[in-house]
Amino acid sequence: MKNFFYTFIIFLFFASFAHASKTDEIKKINEMYVNGYITKSECEQLKYDVWKEFFPDSSYSCDNLDQKVVVKKNTGSLKDILNFTSEHEKAGEINFENENFYVYTKRDFGGIGGKERNYISFLNYDKNDNLKRQFYIIYHDNRIEYQELEDPKDSSKNTWDVTISTKNDLWFKERHYYFKKDAYNLGNAMYGKWLDKESREWLYGVYILAEKEEDDCWLVWATDINDLNAENCKGMVSGKNISLSRKQQLFREAKQYSNAAESKYYFIKNLKNDFLAQVINEGTSNQIVKKDENKSGPSELEKEKKLLAEEKRKLQQEKEKIAKEKKKLEQEKKKLAEEKQQKEEQKKLYAFSSGSGFITSSGNNANIITNYHVVEGCDNVIISHKGNRINSKVLAIDQINDLAILKAKLISSKIYSVSKEDVQLLEDVIIAGYPLGKEVSAAIKISKGSVSSLAGWGDNYSNFQTDAALNQGNSGGPIINKKGNVVGVAVANYGKKEGIESFNFGIKSSTLRAFANSNNVRFSTPNNKVLDNVELGKLITEATVFLECQMTMVKIEKILEQEKQNRKAVYGKYKE
Repeated sequence: MKNFFYTFIIFLFFASFAHASKTDEIKKINEMYVNGYITKSECEQLKYDVWKEFFPDSSYSCDNLDQKVVVKKNTGSLKDILNFTSEHEKAGEINFENENFYVYTKRDFGGIGGKERNYISFLNYDKNDNLKRQFYIIYHDNRIEYQELEDPKDSSKNTWDVTISTKNDLWFKERHYYFKKDAYNLGNAMYGKWLDKESREWLYGVYILAEKEEDDCWLVWATDINDLNAENCKGMVSGKNISLSRKQQLFREAKQYSNAAESKYYFIKNLKNDFLAQVINEGTSNQIVKKDENKSGPSELEKEKKLLAEEKRKLQQEKEKIAKEKKKLEQEKKKLAEEKQQKEEQKKLYAFSSGSGFITSSGNNANIITNYHVVEGCDNVIISHKGNRINSKVLAIDQINDLAILKAKLISSKIYSVSKEDVQLLEDVIIAGYPLGKEVSAAIKISKGSVSSLAGWGDNYSNFQTDAALNQGNSGGPIINKKGNVVGVAVANYGKKEGIESFNFGIKSSTLRAFANSNNVRFSTPNNKVLDNVELGKLITEATVFLECQMTMVKIEKILEQEKQNRKAVYGKYKE
């Protein structure tokens, strides 16, 4: 009996000790909840874990505890740390940049589709307790907004706003803007910049939120002031009708407003970060209390409610409009690129025909003689000389006598002199040039013969006739005598017909001299002695040039369409 009694006493001692220990644990759990280190559900679960050994079928509540601190867990976000209820509640105070701010929280369901929206208000008062500044951080399901009210007592008026997208369902990643009421008596306007999610470019513009949703439009928008766009708005002043200078002004205003909004965003963000650090470090110094009666509390977000009710549709419209405008821009760019390419193609030059010419002076202003019909219609004439391709300019032309003088920067060790006397009947002559262009070979070619008549076709006494071979491509080349003096310019041949030999003609040296003199072009003194074949060969090789006539394709096609026989030595690729 005595042993049983002692056993019972020992049991009661240990049971009392265990109960006292459990009570201490409960006190610690209550303190953790009151001081904000655990949530209400975590508080109740821990209490159950303590007593389940003795009372496994019981449940435990923490409703009787007054939680002093709004901190639930240190997750690094005020949204996760602060407490949000349907009433404005004071979450604490903070001194930031020598200004005191009261911090309030609230939760409502004013988001798109009635979704939950949590927001934090930072209020700054003057010495007379008048509301001086008011900031908001608004947590939506897909974005965070940082706002400053221009009128701290009225959230329905103008505001500065920065929106950061937290999901991938908006067309923009960020937007920084100034919300202006009744802009231009058209509706509310958003002046700012939008960071396009796809292009990653900042889009600056002025977007009008009209009374009628279908009248919403961009007055102006662009990524660059030199590439402004505007919509053909309905029911209001159209962006299409605004002058370019006004559009540029609107673009600059949008840029200025967006910069100001960005500056305010960094102020609010730094204020938030300082308050977050204070809450985490000081904990119990921030108690939840109802807003002070002697101070005006946070403004209700009426503007935000109205804006959010329509924003999804408006944002989608913005996206579609911009996508449509981008498509138009792309089409316009493509059209412009095609037009530019077409213009470039029209300006592009092609080698169409060839002829011959001869050098009469050397240097930076060298003179080259050829036929007019060789250079007629050419947009550029290239001189081939000793492997070099040299651009030239037409100095003078004589359409009647078919002569032309070219100027070029050309250095030559040999030049032709022009005879002061016209050819005589039966005089031996040599024709040098590039008959048939370079289709036969790129080397210079000569033909020999004699003067067979002192008149050309139709009794033209400015020409003479020769039996030396002359073909298309020879045109403009020199006809020289044994002294190496030019006695004529190869001008034309009239091809064989059945039973008729060809007639070859040259322009007399007297005609060439008269043309040159009228254009202040002088020739060197003619040679008096006969040159041997080697000397003649060097002169011909050095001073005779190949000429390439370059034209646009438009001109080439026009020439090819003409029924009249063309006198040019046309390249084979253009012949049928």
